[in-house]
Amino acid sequence: MNNWPKFLPDPTSCARGFALSISFWLIVSLLWPNAYYYSYRFSRTYWYTIRNSDWESPIVLAWLCQIWLFAFYHWGVTKFAEWVEIRRHNQQPQAISAWQHWREGIIAFLTLPAAIVMGIPAIALFMLPLRSFSGALVALILGTAIASAYLYHFRFAKLLKILLKFLWIFYADLLKILELLLVPTLTGTPFFLLIVATVEIVPIHLLSLTTFLLVICLLLSGIVGYAALQYWSAHLVNWAARWWPADSPGYSRVQARKAWKHNRTATSQSFVRHTTSWHLATNDATNLIYLYLIANVLGLFGFLLFGGPKEGAQTLKEILGSAVALVWVAVWHFCGWPREVEIAGGKPEAKKSQSSAKKKRSPNSNSPPPNPVEQELNQLKASTGMNRMKPVRRSAQPTPEVPQW
Repeated sequence: MNNWPKFLPDPTSCARGFALSISFWLIVSLLWPNAYYYSYRFSRTYWYTIRNSDWESPIVLAWLCQIWLFAFYHWGVTKFAEWVEIRRHNQQPQAISAWQHWREGIIAFLTLPAAIVMGIPAIALFMLPLRSFSGALVALILGTAIASAYLYHFRFAKLLKILLKFLWIFYADLLKILELLLVPTLTGTPFFLLIVATVEIVPIHLLSLTTFLLVICLLLSGIVGYAALQYWSAHLVNWAARWWPADSPGYSRVQARKAWKHNRTATSQSFVRHTTSWHLATNDATNLIYLYLIANVLGLFGFLLFGGPKEGAQTLKEILGSAVALVWVAVWHFCGWPREVEIAGGKPEAKKSQSSAKKKRSPNSNSPPPNPVEQELNQLKASTGMNRMKPVRRSAQPTPEVPQW
């Protein structure tokens, strides 16, 4: 395979591309209304449902079937390879996890839309001399198979993995922003209702004090809500780490989260005494303040740039809102999340313990050892009766020689 041309798909990519194209278009041709052999293979009720939804249902169903089909293909090929390995070398090959089979199905599911789009020129070229339904089916299969083979050959799945990883990080940060906004809203709703209710009940000279106390309670309830969410999320991660399959994606990440100080101490400490949950809650509250300040500053800039209400104001508001959301996500990703990892992982305490250990060391711990020659001379003088001894000097550590090339 080393001499195989780089611009041509290898045989494995060609086999996967043709299997994907044939399995998809054959299922579509079987389910497509007004096909040649639908009248005696399926019931009329089924075809009435398909006709009402036109062509979307057969295509979506055939697209979803590729996950199970390619997982089955991969399982069958691996079983055949194991049988050949045992027959030839008389040894049991390495076991393949179930996730590897499903991974192949997911890759086929994600590759198919790109293959159909990229195969449109080839499909149109093959369809030029054809006028029948079977000829059009062959053209669709060939065009999609060629595009799929090239996508497999140039590792399209790896590009998709990078793209999905970026999108996952973005949406995880966006969900965290929603959490920062929603938790104080939910926990502070009872206190907000109390503020509204006490306006007419409390005397006027006590109204300002009562309102101030309720506002403080509203802010503190948000911190308590953050702490409770962090505490129970640690229990959720610990519970998931017990049954998470070792061969599935995300296993190492879940086990790393379980080893954090936040997760280790959650099992032995109560909610009130769990200090890391409260530290994480203060971090969330601090980032919430940052978000409100950023929103106010950007809103002021938007008002100065675009002015008051005018034509197209709704579009400008949507653009400004999207910009604020992006800035919020960036602030949390580069400032809030690293601080949360530092607190949950227990890094600050590790630094404190190291500094305290250094302070406990004696001041002469780093000094060089005494000179052994002078020690021996002093011992000889003492044995001969001489009382004058030289103070023993400490010998300096030999500096490593730097070679001169």
